[in-house]
Amino acid sequence: MTNSPAASYPPHRAARLAIVVLSVLGFFLSMDVTLTTLLIEPMKHDMALTDVEIGLLQGTAFGLAFGLASLPLGRAIDRANRVTLLKLGLIIWMVSMGATALAGSVTTLMLSRIALGFVYALLIPSALSIISDLYPPERRSVATSLFAVGQASGQAFGILAGGLIFDALTQLHAGRPDLMGGLVPWRTLYLAAAALALPLLLGTGLISEPARQEQEQRSRNLKTALLELWQHRSFLGPLLAAMLFSTMTFQAAAVWATPVLIRSYHQTPGQFAGWLSAVTFAGGIVGALLGGQLAEFGRRRAGRAGVLLPAIAAAILTAPLSLFGVAPTIVTFGILLAGSMLVGAFNATVGVIAITLNVPNEIRGLALGANVFVSAVFGAATAPTAIALLSSALGGEAKLGLAIAGICVPGAILSALFFGIAMRGAKLGGTVAVTA
Repeated sequence: MTNSPAASYPPHRAARLAIVVLSVLGFFLSMDVTLTTLLIEPMKHDMALTDVEIGLLQGTAFGLAFGLASLPLGRAIDRANRVTLLKLGLIIWMVSMGATALAGSVTTLMLSRIALGFVYALLIPSALSIISDLYPPERRSVATSLFAVGQASGQAFGILAGGLIFDALTQLHAGRPDLMGGLVPWRTLYLAAAALALPLLLGTGLISEPARQEQEQRSRNLKTALLELWQHRSFLGPLLAAMLFSTMTFQAAAVWATPVLIRSYHQTPGQFAGWLSAVTFAGGIVGALLGGQLAEFGRRRAGRAGVLLPAIAAAILTAPLSLFGVAPTIVTFGILLAGSMLVGAFNATVGVIAITLNVPNEIRGLALGANVFVSAVFGAATAPTAIALLSSALGGEAKLGLAIAGICVPGAILSALFFGIAMRGAKLGGTVAVTA
Protein backbone atom coordinates (compact mmCIF):
# COMPACT_ATOMS: atom_id res chain seq x y z
CA MET A 1 0.00 0.00 0.00
CA THR A 2 1.33 3.43 -0.84
CA ASN A 3 0.41 6.86 0.36
CA SER A 4 -2.29 8.58 -1.62
CA PRO A 5 -1.10 11.41 -3.86
CA ALA A 6 -2.87 13.93 -1.63
CA ALA A 7 -1.18 12.64 1.54
CA SER A 8 -0.29 15.55 3.78
CA TYR A 9 0.82 14.90 7.33
CA PRO A 10 0.40 17.58 10.03
CA PRO A 11 3.26 20.02 10.68
CA HIS A 12 5.89 18.69 13.05
CA ARG A 13 4.87 21.01 15.89
CA ALA A 14 1.20 20.01 15.70
CA ALA A 15 2.09 16.32 15.50
CA ARG A 16 4.42 16.61 18.48
CA LEU A 17 1.73 18.36 20.56
CA ALA A 18 -0.77 15.66 19.64
CA ILE A 19 1.67 12.92 20.66
CA VAL A 20 2.19 14.61 24.03
CA VAL A 21 -1.56 14.89 24.69
CA LEU A 22 -2.24 11.33 23.55
CA SER A 23 0.68 9.96 25.60
CA VAL A 24 -0.74 11.72 28.67
CA LEU A 25 -4.08 10.10 27.82
CA GLY A 26 -2.38 6.69 27.77
CA PHE A 27 -0.68 7.57 31.08
CA PHE A 28 -3.98 8.52 32.70
CA LEU A 29 -5.94 5.48 31.54
CA SER A 30 -3.20 3.04 32.55
CA MET A 31 -2.87 4.73 35.92
CA ASP A 32 -6.57 4.25 36.62
CA VAL A 33 -6.57 0.62 35.49
CA THR A 34 -3.51 -0.09 37.65
CA LEU A 35 -5.12 1.67 40.58
CA THR A 36 -7.95 -0.85 40.48
CA THR A 37 -5.46 -3.71 40.58
CA LEU A 38 -3.63 -2.13 43.52
CA LEU A 39 -6.80 -1.54 45.54
CA ILE A 40 -8.50 -4.86 44.86
CA GLU A 41 -7.48 -6.36 48.22
CA PRO A 42 -8.85 -3.41 50.29
CA MET A 43 -11.99 -3.53 48.13
CA LYS A 44 -12.24 -7.26 48.75
CA HIS A 45 -12.15 -6.89 52.52
CA ASP A 46 -14.38 -3.81 52.64
CA MET A 47 -17.08 -5.36 50.45
CA ALA A 48 -16.51 -9.05 51.35
CA LEU A 49 -15.61 -10.08 47.79
CA THR A 50 -14.40 -13.56 46.83
CA ASP A 51 -11.49 -14.29 44.47
CA VAL A 52 -13.95 -15.37 41.79
CA GLU A 53 -15.80 -12.05 42.13
CA ILE A 54 -12.46 -10.25 41.85
CA GLY A 55 -11.72 -12.21 38.69
CA LEU A 56 -15.14 -11.30 37.31
CA LEU A 57 -14.63 -7.61 38.08
CA GLN A 58 -11.04 -7.35 36.91
CA GLY A 59 -11.32 -9.67 33.95
CA THR A 60 -14.78 -10.69 32.82
CA ALA A 61 -16.82 -7.48 33.31
CA PHE A 62 -14.13 -5.11 32.09
CA GLY A 63 -12.71 -7.45 29.46
CA LEU A 64 -16.02 -8.48 27.90
CA ALA A 65 -17.22 -4.89 27.66
CA PHE A 66 -13.82 -3.86 26.32
CA GLY A 67 -13.86 -6.62 23.75
CA LEU A 68 -17.48 -6.67 22.64
CA ALA A 69 -17.52 -2.91 22.15
CA SER A 70 -14.25 -2.87 20.21
CA LEU A 71 -15.56 -3.92 16.78
CA PRO A 72 -18.47 -1.47 16.51
CA LEU A 73 -16.36 1.25 18.08
CA GLY A 74 -13.49 0.42 15.73
CA ARG A 75 -15.88 0.96 12.85
CA ALA A 76 -16.94 4.30 14.35
CA ILE A 77 -13.29 5.31 14.67
CA ASP A 78 -12.80 4.67 10.95
CA ARG A 79 -15.67 7.01 10.08
CA ALA A 80 -16.14 9.64 12.82
CA ASN A 81 -14.10 12.52 14.23
CA ARG A 82 -11.68 10.77 16.55
CA VAL A 83 -10.88 13.79 18.73
CA THR A 84 -14.60 14.19 19.47
CA LEU A 85 -14.74 10.51 20.42
CA LEU A 86 -11.86 11.06 22.85
CA LYS A 87 -13.73 13.87 24.58
CA LEU A 88 -16.93 11.85 24.88
CA GLY A 89 -15.02 8.85 26.23
CA LEU A 90 -13.27 10.90 28.91
CA ILE A 91 -16.58 12.25 30.21
CA ILE A 92 -17.98 8.72 30.55
CA TRP A 93 -14.72 7.55 32.14
CA MET A 94 -14.90 10.29 34.79
CA VAL A 95 -18.49 9.41 35.69
CA SER A 96 -17.70 5.67 35.90
CA MET A 97 -14.71 6.18 38.20
CA GLY A 98 -16.88 8.30 40.49
CA ALA A 99 -19.56 5.60 40.50
CA THR A 100 -16.95 3.03 41.54
CA ALA A 101 -15.94 5.23 44.48
CA LEU A 102 -19.53 5.42 45.69
CA ALA A 103 -20.53 1.81 44.90
CA GLY A 104 -22.57 0.09 47.58
CA SER A 105 -22.80 -3.36 46.00
CA VAL A 106 -21.01 -5.77 43.71
CA THR A 107 -23.62 -5.02 41.05
CA THR A 108 -22.69 -1.34 41.01
CA LEU A 109 -19.01 -2.22 40.83
CA MET A 110 -19.76 -4.57 37.95
CA LEU A 111 -21.72 -1.95 36.02
CA SER A 112 -18.97 0.61 36.54
CA ARG A 113 -16.36 -1.83 35.28
CA ILE A 114 -18.49 -2.56 32.22
CA ALA A 115 -18.71 1.16 31.46
CA LEU A 116 -14.96 1.57 31.93
CA GLY A 117 -14.29 -1.36 29.61
CA PHE A 118 -16.54 0.16 26.95
CA VAL A 119 -14.76 3.52 27.16
CA TYR A 120 -11.31 1.92 27.14
CA ALA A 121 -12.25 0.22 23.86
CA LEU A 122 -13.04 3.65 22.46
CA LEU A 123 -10.12 5.70 23.77
CA ILE A 124 -7.11 3.49 23.07
CA PRO A 125 -7.89 2.60 19.40
CA SER A 126 -8.91 6.22 18.75
CA ALA A 127 -5.56 7.45 20.03
CA LEU A 128 -3.63 4.85 18.01
CA SER A 129 -5.61 5.67 14.87
CA ILE A 130 -4.80 9.36 15.28
CA ILE A 131 -1.11 8.58 15.77
CA SER A 132 -1.03 6.60 12.52
CA ASP A 133 -2.10 9.77 10.68
CA LEU A 134 0.43 12.04 12.38
CA TYR A 135 3.58 10.50 10.90
CA PRO A 136 4.58 8.60 7.73
CA PRO A 137 5.33 4.85 8.00
CA GLU A 138 9.07 5.24 8.55
CA ARG A 139 8.43 7.29 11.71
CA ARG A 140 5.28 5.58 12.92
CA SER A 141 6.89 2.78 14.93
CA VAL A 142 8.70 5.18 17.23
CA ALA A 143 5.64 7.45 17.58
CA THR A 144 3.48 4.46 18.53
CA SER A 145 6.06 3.33 21.07
CA LEU A 146 5.93 6.77 22.72
CA PHE A 147 2.23 6.25 23.36
CA ALA A 148 3.08 2.87 24.88
CA VAL A 149 5.68 4.62 27.05
CA GLY A 150 2.91 6.87 28.36
CA GLN A 151 0.87 3.80 29.24
CA ALA A 152 3.79 2.14 31.01
CA SER A 153 4.54 5.31 32.95
CA GLY A 154 0.91 5.49 34.06
CA GLN A 155 1.05 1.92 35.34
CA ALA A 156 4.15 2.67 37.39
CA PHE A 157 2.82 5.94 38.75
CA GLY A 158 -0.49 4.33 39.67
CA ILE A 159 1.33 1.75 41.78
CA LEU A 160 3.74 4.22 43.41
CA ALA A 161 1.35 7.07 44.13
CA GLY A 162 -1.61 4.80 44.80
CA GLY A 163 0.30 2.63 47.27
CA LEU A 164 1.88 5.49 49.19
CA ILE A 165 -1.28 7.60 49.27
CA PHE A 166 -3.37 4.58 50.28
CA ASP A 167 -1.14 3.85 53.28
CA ALA A 168 -1.19 7.56 54.26
CA LEU A 169 -4.97 7.72 53.95
CA THR A 170 -5.28 4.49 55.96
CA GLN A 171 -3.36 6.07 58.83
CA LEU A 172 -5.47 9.23 58.68
CA HIS A 173 -8.67 7.21 58.53
CA ALA A 174 -7.66 5.18 61.60
CA GLY A 175 -7.40 8.34 63.69
CA ARG A 176 -10.12 10.40 62.01
CA PRO A 177 -12.73 8.17 60.34
CA ASP A 178 -14.85 11.22 59.46
CA LEU A 179 -11.98 13.21 57.90
CA MET A 180 -12.79 12.22 54.31
CA GLY A 181 -16.54 12.41 54.58
CA GLY A 182 -16.65 8.91 56.00
CA LEU A 183 -15.18 7.37 52.84
CA VAL A 184 -12.61 4.62 53.30
CA PRO A 185 -9.21 5.20 51.61
CA TRP A 186 -9.80 3.18 48.46
CA ARG A 187 -12.98 5.11 47.71
CA THR A 188 -11.21 8.42 48.22
CA LEU A 189 -8.55 7.42 45.70
CA TYR A 190 -11.18 6.59 43.10
CA LEU A 191 -12.79 10.00 43.51
CA ALA A 192 -9.39 11.65 43.07
CA ALA A 193 -8.76 9.63 39.90
CA ALA A 194 -12.14 10.70 38.52
CA ALA A 195 -11.27 14.35 39.10
CA LEU A 196 -8.01 13.97 37.15
CA ALA A 197 -9.98 13.33 33.97
CA LEU A 198 -11.09 16.96 33.85
CA PRO A 199 -7.74 18.60 32.97
CA LEU A 200 -7.09 15.86 30.42
CA LEU A 201 -10.48 16.58 28.85
CA LEU A 202 -9.41 20.21 28.49
CA GLY A 203 -6.11 19.08 26.98
CA THR A 204 -7.84 17.30 24.11
CA GLY A 205 -9.00 20.74 22.96
CA LEU A 206 -5.38 21.46 21.97
CA ILE A 207 -5.33 18.88 19.19
CA SER A 208 -7.15 18.72 15.86
CA GLU A 209 -8.43 15.79 13.84
CA PRO A 210 -5.65 14.87 11.35
CA ALA A 211 -6.39 14.02 7.71
CA ARG A 212 -6.64 10.29 7.07
CA GLN A 213 -3.69 8.99 5.06
CA GLU A 214 -2.88 5.88 3.00
CA GLN A 215 -6.47 5.13 2.02
CA GLU A 216 -6.90 2.69 -0.84
CA GLN A 217 -10.65 3.22 -1.06
CA ARG A 218 -13.37 4.35 1.27
CA SER A 219 -15.48 1.59 2.84
CA ARG A 220 -19.11 2.58 2.35
CA ASN A 221 -20.63 -0.04 4.61
CA LEU A 222 -19.68 -2.61 7.21
CA LYS A 223 -19.93 -5.53 4.79
CA THR A 224 -17.40 -3.93 2.45
CA ALA A 225 -15.08 -3.19 5.37
CA LEU A 226 -15.28 -6.76 6.66
CA LEU A 227 -14.57 -8.14 3.19
CA GLU A 228 -11.52 -5.90 2.97
CA LEU A 229 -10.40 -7.06 6.40
CA TRP A 230 -10.86 -10.69 5.32
CA GLN A 231 -8.30 -10.15 2.57
CA HIS A 232 -5.68 -9.79 5.33
CA ARG A 233 -6.66 -13.01 7.12
CA SER A 234 -3.43 -14.99 6.66
CA PHE A 235 -1.60 -12.28 8.58
CA LEU A 236 -4.28 -10.88 10.87
CA GLY A 237 -5.83 -14.17 12.02
CA PRO A 238 -2.73 -15.70 13.60
CA LEU A 239 -1.58 -12.29 14.82
CA LEU A 240 -4.80 -11.86 16.77
CA ALA A 241 -4.37 -15.34 18.26
CA ALA A 242 -0.81 -14.48 19.30
CA MET A 243 -1.99 -11.24 20.90
CA LEU A 244 -4.73 -13.15 22.73
CA PHE A 245 -2.29 -15.48 24.47
CA SER A 246 0.17 -12.66 25.08
CA THR A 247 -2.62 -10.70 26.78
CA MET A 248 -3.42 -13.67 29.01
CA THR A 249 0.12 -13.82 30.35
CA PHE A 250 0.31 -10.05 30.80
CA GLN A 251 -3.04 -9.95 32.64
CA ALA A 252 -1.80 -12.51 35.13
CA ALA A 253 1.01 -10.17 36.14
CA ALA A 254 -1.17 -7.05 36.04
CA VAL A 255 -4.07 -8.46 38.08
CA TRP A 256 -2.60 -10.99 40.48
CA ALA A 257 0.89 -9.66 41.32
CA THR A 258 -0.27 -7.46 44.19
CA PRO A 259 -2.54 -10.12 45.80
CA VAL A 260 0.42 -12.55 45.72
CA LEU A 261 2.62 -9.95 47.43
CA ILE A 262 0.01 -9.29 50.11
CA ARG A 263 -0.91 -12.93 50.72
CA SER A 264 2.35 -14.83 50.19
CA TYR A 265 4.88 -12.20 51.26
CA HIS A 266 2.67 -10.35 53.79
CA GLN A 267 3.37 -6.92 52.31
CA THR A 268 1.19 -3.80 52.49
CA PRO A 269 0.66 -1.57 49.42
CA GLY A 270 2.90 1.09 50.95
CA GLN A 271 5.72 -1.42 51.52
CA PHE A 272 5.92 -2.61 47.93
CA ALA A 273 4.66 0.49 46.11
CA GLY A 274 8.14 1.96 45.57
CA TRP A 275 9.96 -1.02 44.11
CA LEU A 276 6.91 -2.43 42.30
CA SER A 277 6.30 0.91 40.58
CA ALA A 278 9.98 0.97 39.55
CA VAL A 279 9.73 -2.57 38.21
CA THR A 280 6.53 -1.75 36.33
CA PHE A 281 7.93 1.50 34.98
CA ALA A 282 11.25 0.01 33.85
CA GLY A 283 9.64 -3.06 32.33
CA GLY A 284 6.94 -1.08 30.55
CA ILE A 285 9.20 1.70 29.29
CA VAL A 286 11.99 -0.58 28.10
CA GLY A 287 9.50 -3.00 26.55
CA ALA A 288 7.64 -0.27 24.66
CA LEU A 289 10.78 1.44 23.42
CA LEU A 290 12.43 -1.83 22.41
CA GLY A 291 9.22 -2.86 20.69
CA GLY A 292 9.22 0.28 18.57
CA GLN A 293 12.93 0.16 17.77
CA LEU A 294 13.17 -3.56 17.00
CA ALA A 295 9.96 -3.50 14.98
CA GLU A 296 11.42 -0.73 12.83
CA PHE A 297 14.72 -2.64 12.56
CA GLY A 298 12.79 -5.71 11.41
CA ARG A 299 10.82 -3.67 8.89
CA ARG A 300 13.98 -2.27 7.35
CA ARG A 301 15.72 -5.63 7.19
CA ALA A 302 12.92 -8.00 6.22
CA GLY A 303 9.84 -5.92 5.39
CA ARG A 304 6.53 -6.41 7.12
CA ALA A 305 7.26 -10.02 8.06
CA GLY A 306 10.42 -9.03 9.93
CA VAL A 307 8.41 -6.83 12.29
CA LEU A 308 7.18 -9.93 14.13
CA LEU A 309 10.47 -11.79 14.50
CA PRO A 310 11.40 -10.19 17.86
CA ALA A 311 7.89 -10.90 19.15
CA ILE A 312 8.45 -14.64 18.67
CA ALA A 313 11.58 -14.60 20.82
CA ALA A 314 9.91 -12.43 23.46
CA ALA A 315 6.90 -14.76 23.69
CA ILE A 316 9.17 -17.77 24.25
CA LEU A 317 10.92 -15.88 27.04
CA THR A 318 7.57 -15.27 28.74
CA ALA A 319 7.24 -18.94 29.76
CA PRO A 320 9.95 -18.98 32.45
CA LEU A 321 9.14 -15.41 33.48
CA SER A 322 5.58 -16.49 34.30
CA LEU A 323 6.90 -18.41 37.31
CA PHE A 324 7.07 -15.20 39.36
CA GLY A 325 4.09 -16.34 41.41
CA VAL A 326 6.07 -19.27 42.87
CA ALA A 327 9.35 -17.38 43.33
CA PRO A 328 11.12 -18.29 46.61
CA THR A 329 12.03 -14.68 47.50
CA ILE A 330 10.69 -11.18 46.87
CA VAL A 331 13.87 -10.36 44.92
CA THR A 332 13.31 -13.25 42.52
CA PHE A 333 9.64 -12.33 42.34
CA GLY A 334 10.58 -8.76 41.35
CA ILE A 335 13.06 -9.86 38.67
CA LEU A 336 10.65 -12.28 37.02
CA LEU A 337 7.77 -9.82 37.27
CA ALA A 338 9.88 -7.07 35.68
CA GLY A 339 10.65 -9.40 32.80
CA SER A 340 6.97 -10.25 32.41
CA MET A 341 6.04 -6.57 32.31
CA LEU A 342 8.78 -5.86 29.76
CA VAL A 343 7.73 -8.65 27.44
CA GLY A 344 4.05 -7.76 27.79
CA ALA A 345 4.68 -4.13 26.79
CA PHE A 346 7.05 -5.26 24.04
CA ASN A 347 4.61 -7.61 22.33
CA ALA A 348 1.65 -5.27 22.77
CA THR A 349 3.63 -2.53 21.00
CA VAL A 350 4.92 -4.78 18.21
CA GLY A 351 1.44 -6.19 17.55
CA VAL A 352 -0.13 -2.76 17.18
CA ILE A 353 2.73 -1.55 14.98
CA ALA A 354 2.29 -4.61 12.75
CA ILE A 355 -1.39 -3.73 12.26
CA THR A 356 -0.77 -0.03 11.54
CA LEU A 357 1.90 -0.91 8.98
CA ASN A 358 0.03 -3.66 7.18
CA VAL A 359 -3.66 -2.75 7.18
CA PRO A 360 -5.15 0.07 5.03
CA ASN A 361 -6.24 3.22 6.82
CA GLU A 362 -9.93 2.90 5.99
CA ILE A 363 -10.18 -0.40 7.91
CA ARG A 364 -7.35 0.17 10.37
CA GLY A 365 -9.68 1.13 13.21
CA LEU A 366 -11.69 -2.02 12.54
CA ALA A 367 -8.50 -4.11 12.61
CA LEU A 368 -7.39 -2.47 15.86
CA GLY A 369 -10.88 -3.10 17.20
CA ALA A 370 -10.61 -6.77 16.21
CA ASN A 371 -7.33 -6.95 18.10
CA VAL A 372 -8.99 -5.46 21.17
CA PHE A 373 -12.00 -7.76 20.79
CA VAL A 374 -10.01 -10.97 20.63
CA SER A 375 -7.47 -9.98 23.28
CA ALA A 376 -10.09 -8.68 25.69
CA VAL A 377 -12.92 -11.21 25.29
CA PHE A 378 -10.75 -14.32 25.10
CA GLY A 379 -7.70 -13.02 26.96
CA ALA A 380 -8.25 -10.26 29.49
CA ALA A 381 -11.81 -11.36 30.29
CA THR A 382 -10.95 -15.01 30.89
CA ALA A 383 -7.40 -15.12 32.31
CA PRO A 384 -8.02 -13.58 35.79
CA THR A 385 -11.12 -15.69 36.41
CA ALA A 386 -9.46 -18.83 35.02
CA ILE A 387 -6.52 -18.32 37.37
CA ALA A 388 -8.87 -17.85 40.34
CA LEU A 389 -10.81 -21.02 39.45
CA LEU A 390 -7.62 -23.03 38.92
CA SER A 391 -6.25 -21.77 42.24
CA SER A 392 -9.44 -22.91 43.95
CA ALA A 393 -9.21 -26.31 42.27
CA LEU A 394 -5.59 -26.70 43.35
CA GLY A 395 -6.36 -26.00 46.98
CA GLY A 396 -7.37 -22.39 47.56
CA GLU A 397 -5.83 -18.93 47.75
CA ALA A 398 -2.43 -20.30 48.79
CA LYS A 399 -2.09 -21.89 45.33
CA LEU A 400 -2.52 -18.62 43.43
CA GLY A 401 1.10 -18.50 42.24
CA LEU A 402 0.96 -22.06 40.93
CA ALA A 403 -2.30 -21.30 39.12
CA ILE A 404 -0.66 -18.30 37.43
CA ALA A 405 2.10 -20.54 36.09
CA GLY A 406 -0.43 -23.17 35.03
CA ILE A 407 -2.28 -20.70 32.81
CA CYS A 408 0.62 -18.55 31.58
CA VAL A 409 3.33 -21.03 30.59
CA PRO A 410 1.17 -22.78 27.95
CA GLY A 411 -0.16 -19.36 26.89
CA ALA A 412 3.37 -18.09 26.24
CA ILE A 413 4.23 -21.07 24.06
CA LEU A 414 1.05 -20.68 22.02
CA SER A 415 1.72 -16.96 21.61
CA ALA A 416 5.15 -17.65 20.10
CA LEU A 417 3.67 -20.25 17.77
CA PHE A 418 1.02 -17.90 16.40
CA PHE A 419 3.44 -15.00 16.02
CA GLY A 420 5.46 -17.32 13.80
CA ILE A 421 2.41 -18.27 11.73
CA ALA A 422 1.50 -14.59 11.32
CA MET A 423 5.03 -13.87 10.14
CA ARG A 424 4.76 -16.67 7.61
CA GLY A 425 1.43 -15.26 6.43
CA ALA A 426 3.05 -11.90 5.83
CA LYS A 427 5.89 -13.52 3.88
CA LEU A 428 3.39 -15.31 1.66
CA GLY A 429 1.76 -12.02 0.75
CA GLY A 430 -1.23 -12.15 3.05
CA THR A 431 -1.09 -8.40 3.57
CA VAL A 432 -0.57 -5.33 1.52
CA ALA A 433 2.64 -3.67 2.59
CA VAL A 434 3.04 -0.07 3.60
CA THR A 435 6.06 1.35 1.91
CA ALA A 436 8.02 4.23 3.23
